Amino acid sequence: MLGLKAQDPLHSAGIGEVYLMLTMGCNLRCRACSLWGTGGACRDAAFLKAFSRPAPLGRFLTLIDELVEFKPEYLNLSGGEPLMTRRWAPLAERARDRGLRAILTTNGVLLERCVERVADLFDQVSISIACPPQLRERLGMGAAGHYQAMMRGLKSLARLRDRHPRRKPVLRLMCEVFDANGEHLVELIDDLDEQGVVFDETLFMHLIFNGPRALAAQKKVLASEFGLPFLLWKGYGYRPCAMDFEAMARVLETLRERCPRARFSADLRSAEDLRDYYRGRREAIGRAFCDGPWRQVNLFPNGDVWACPDFVLGNITEQGFADIWEGPKARALRRRIYRRLFPTCRGCFSFYEKEQPMGAG
Repeated sequence: MLGLKAQDPLHSAGIGEVYLMLTMGCNLRCRACSLWGTGGACRDAAFLKAFSRPAPLGRFLTLIDELVEFKPEYLNLSGGEPLMTRRWAPLAERARDRGLRAILTTNGVLLERCVERVADLFDQVSISIACPPQLRERLGMGAAGHYQAMMRGLKSLARLRDRHPRRKPVLRLMCEVFDANGEHLVELIDDLDEQGVVFDETLFMHLIFNGPRALAAQKKVLASEFGLPFLLWKGYGYRPCAMDFEAMARVLETLRERCPRARFSADLRSAEDLRDYYRGRREAIGRAFCDGPWRQVNLFPNGDVWACPDFVLGNITEQGFADIWEGPKARALRRRIYRRLFPTCRGCFSFYEKEQPMGAG
């Protein structure tokens, strides 16, 4: 594993992604979102107040300078919806000037108004689209016209890339698979084809969630072993409704045929595999180890650094990044994961994510 160092397994030998949440705010309400979905963490006023107040922009700019020596594979500017802030441009510009590859992860609704600047600053643009327009309206994901605005922005970016070949941010489609959209994913691909929108990469992400028993066990571990509150993990408790697993297996097979270079966050092919995953029986799915605490850096808007939900390692307004990332809290987290997984690890994206360089398809 790239994140571990043989001489000191609690030391981080290489950072993959730095995921900088510029804001907790969002202009959509996707049902399964861990922040603003059903039961999402941001619906808790105390959580929102604690983590959404932004740290000074200058401190985040300095953070990018500090990250250079760690040679992260990329800096991912996200949220919430990052284009709702004004911070994304100066941060992306600093990353470019320091030689760091930058990704914008967005729902694309506001892309049209800033497409030129986005093309200049980012190496990759990841667009989150969960379902075709008619289903978005039925699920109440956002105001009317959001999908059309997203399509206009994507088409503008595509035209810009065609006119200026050197301005080619990789375009990635990120599509979460959950109970309400599972049988409509082929319709989404059909609509994107009709719109003439072509992505360089496609990632289908199976729903990340935990059942009540796993969440209760996680809450107990955080409190008893580390004295930590149970806040962000609450947002990963979305409960899928009844699903037709045989039908979903057929949909996934069709998606593999239609999008042969697409990746899936978990290799679930049969109805039995899907049933086990979505009913919480995941012991035989995925790896037995997670290297997220060694390779995955996340920051809230307030400057808190974390690698696992609710396990805050420190705040960049109080410490330098190196002191946080190799400090006692980070090592305590790695020691725990090195020995055994948390109860909720098999309901976390980092557990299933496989390392793949940006642009590899």
